[in-house]
Amino acid sequence: MCKKRLFAFLLVLPLLVACGQPHRNAQAVREERRIPELIAAVPSDALAVVCYDRLSEGMRLLDSTSVLHRLDLSAFKNARMALSLCYNGSLVPVLALDAGRTEASDSASAVSGLLAQAASLRLQAEYIRPDAEARRRGFVLITPSDAQLTAVRRHLTEYTSILDAPGFRQALAAAATDDFIIFRGGNAPERVAPRGWLQGIFPRRELTSFLGSVAEWTVLTPENGGFAVQPVCSEDDTFYANILAAFPPGDSRLGEVLPTDTQFALDLPVILPQAREAVERWQDASVKLTRYRARLDELRKQSGKDPLKWEQEVGVREIALLHFGGGAVVLVRPERPATEHEPSDNSWRGFLPALYGSAFTLADDSCTACSHGWQIYGSPDAVRAFIEAERPEARPDWPAKGIRTVVYQPEKTLAWGKKGINLTWNSNL
Repeated sequence: MCKKRLFAFLLVLPLLVACGQPHRNAQAVREERRIPELIAAVPSDALAVVCYDRLSEGMRLLDSTSVLHRLDLSAFKNARMALSLCYNGSLVPVLALDAGRTEASDSASAVSGLLAQAASLRLQAEYIRPDAEARRRGFVLITPSDAQLTAVRRHLTEYTSILDAPGFRQALAAAATDDFIIFRGGNAPERVAPRGWLQGIFPRRELTSFLGSVAEWTVLTPENGGFAVQPVCSEDDTFYANILAAFPPGDSRLGEVLPTDTQFALDLPVILPQAREAVERWQDASVKLTRYRARLDELRKQSGKDPLKWEQEVGVREIALLHFGGGAVVLVRPERPATEHEPSDNSWRGFLPALYGSAFTLADDSCTACSHGWQIYGSPDAVRAFIEAERPEARPDWPAKGIRTVVYQPEKTLAWGKKGINLTWNSNL
C-alpha cells in the first residue's frame, strides 16, 4: 500500500462499480466495537474518513500533492490519526492526530513544534485539550481551511460528529480492524471523485450518480496488501449493492482473452433468469422500468428481434466492457463457444446497453465478429484490433471462479467473489 494513494483511486471502488452483499446487521454483530476517539473530530457531513492506528501508514494514502505532506510528522509517526474529507465549496482535508503518542520525550514540545510548522505553511491548526466528560485525550487538528476548523470546533463543543450521520455507526461496525476508510454515498461521489477520473470510459455525471446509489456507506479495510470492501445499506432495491447481491456467482473467462495493452475492463458473469430478474428489479426501484421496456420494444421494431429472446437464444454467460490500445469493445460469452466469423455488420445495435445497463454503451457498435469463443461488438477498427491483439500466455491471478463482477485496471483489480469483495494490486497480471 505504501505506493498507493487514496485520492488517486478514490472510490475505485468500491466504488468503480462498488458492489457487494450489504452488511445489513453489522451493528447487531459488533455492538461492542470500540469507537475510535478521533472520530469526534470528524464532522457529521464529512464525505469520507480515513482512520489508522499509525499515522505513517495512513498518510501514505493521501495524494502526494497535498499541502499536509509538507509537514514534518516524524514525531507523530506512531500516533493514531483520523483524516476526514469535507466539502466547503471544494474538498478540504481535516487531519486529527493523537497528541499522546509521540516519538519525542516531551509531547508538549512536539505539539508546539507541529503547530509552529502549520502556521509557517499557512495551515489552520489547534491543540484540542483532553475532555474527561467525553473520555477523550488531547489531539491536534490541522486543515487548510479556517472555516472548516471552525466547523470542527462547533461539532466538538456540541458533542456531535459523523457518528450522528444516519447509518454511519453500522458502517463503523462493519470495519474489521482499527484501520479503515469509509465513504459516504448520495451526492458525495460527485464532490469527491477527481476531475477526469475514468474520463473517456464513462460520462462523469452518469458515473457519479450511479456510484451514489450503490450503498449508503462503503467501508474499506486493509487486507493482504489491498482492501476488503464492504457496502453498508438497507435492503431497499434502490441500492445497487442489493441488486448485484442477487446475481448468482458465475465463472469469469475474460482473463483468457484480455489483450496485453488492456487499460480497463468491466466484467459481469451472467446466469439467467436470475440476472434478468435482478436487472428488472433495479429498473423498477429506480422508476425506469417503463422506459426500459419501451427501449426494448423500440429495438425489437428496429431490428426485427426481441432483445430478450436474443439473450436467451445466445445463452449469455458473461458480458464485458473492454478498453485497450485498439479502442473499445463489448464482449459476450455465449453458452456454447461462438462460431468464428470475420467482422460484419451488427444487426443488434443497442442491445447490450439496453439489456445490461448504460455502462456497456459504445460510441460505435456497428460491427460484430466472433473470435476466441466470444462475440465481439464495436467499431470495425476496434473489433479487428481486438481479434489481432497480443495476449499474455496466462493470467494466473485472474479471479475466475464464483465471481459476481470484476473491474480491472493494469495496477489493480476489484473482484466480488463468494467470500466478498477485494481490491488488490496486480503483480503477476
